[in-house]
Amino acid sequence: MDITWQGNTCFVCKGKDSTVVINPDLQAGKVRGQIVLSSLKKEDTVDVEYMTQLCDWPGEYEVGGVPIVAFQAWKTSKKSEEEGGKKADSTLIFRFDLDGIKICHLGELGHSLTSDMVKEIGDTDILMMNAGKGTNLESKKAVEILEAIDPRMLIIGTGEGKKELMKELGADQVEEMESFSFKSRNDLPESKRGYIVLSKTE
Repeated sequence: MDITWQGNTCFVCKGKDSTVVINPDLQAGKVRGQIVLSSLKKEDTVDVEYMTQLCDWPGEYEVGGVPIVAFQAWKTSKKSEEEGGKKADSTLIFRFDLDGIKICHLGELGHSLTSDMVKEIGDTDILMMNAGKGTNLESKKAVEILEAIDPRMLIIGTGEGKKELMKELGADQVEEMESFSFKSRNDLPESKRGYIVLSKTE
């Protein structure tokens, strides 16, 4: 599998038989994939070559042999809404299995997860998130979410919040790479969590 980051919350997961594109937007530019998962709620942001299916609704389904679950979350916390902030817009959390790897993408999440959400996400090999300065999710809350899900590997993209988040995790010496490639689940860390920081590919 080969995983790249295309800016903001857009990641591309290229498996043996299928490529899953998550949250393509205008910054991502032209990307390629058969299965597109989008929590952006903006049709004009999806610009993907070879797309056979766009999934942008909550539910449980299978596309091209890839099982997918999507469920609703919010871009800001209910607490901030109650304290006079603007109404919380919805986003989608996606989890899917690709080549036997259990992957979760938190969409544009901006709040802590409930226990039911953590159960819905379940066992996770790879977690993708966008957190820290300039995002919906502050670093301390992101660390709390990370500990609740407890994935084998965390993958984030570079950006304003990267340095802040990785320092909070005590992993600020992790080097950036353009892509993360591995052959099987056995190549993922077993005894301790791994961290990957991806720079945007051109």
